Amino acid sequence: MKRILVLLAITAAFAFVFSSCKETLPKRFEIFVNQVEKRYTNFSEDDWTKANEHFEKLVKEYQDNKSSFNSDEKKMINESIGRYASILTKAGINTMGDFFKDAIDSIGGFLKGIGLETEPKEE
Repeated sequence: MKRILVLLAITAAFAFVFSSCKETLPKRFEIFVNQVEKRYTNFSEDDWTKANEHFEKLVKEYQDNKSSFNSDEKKMINESIGRYASILTKAGINTMGDFFKDAIDSIGGFLKGIGLETEPKEE
């Protein structure tokens, strides 16, 4: 009987230590958003696809278990969601900025191609 109690105590302690090592959802949100924020400027289309899929899984887990979080945890998660949205916005703006820069750079060639010079002719 004593061995069983010791075994149960060790198992319980192991389970407690193991479960405490697992990151909480609010912390996983924060870690994920921090990682994206550090590297998003170099993301490829595939990187964005993977990041968005991971983000959607985190959001789904949050929605499925929302009632189990206290107000501080909800605040932390919602702040991470907001930060991720702002990163997406910045990435979109950067992408559009690159697009417009390339478009502006090509206008000169376009105008020259249709016979309109962009530089004044020397007299």
